[in-house]
Amino acid sequence: MDLVPDDDVRSFLERLAADPRVGRIMVRLTDGTHLTGTIGPIGNRAVILKALGGRAFYDAYVRFEAVATIEVQTRA
Repeated sequence: MDLVPDDDVRSFLERLAADPRVGRIMVRLTDGTHLTGTIGPIGNRAVILKALGGRAFYDAYVRFEAVATIEVQTRA
């Protein structure tokens, strides 16, 4: 995982989605809550997190401005 100087949440998620080593991610929101799932469709202002951890059959719509951190689980 590399940091690109002009990265924003969207471009970082796009790079993660294209990387076959990336499994699930955890997104910590600015209010302190966190969501764990896989990266789904990425729009101009939000991403869909699919297959949320601990919530069967749930996805989440996450606005980029609500994201504080992104934790990435990679496969070797």
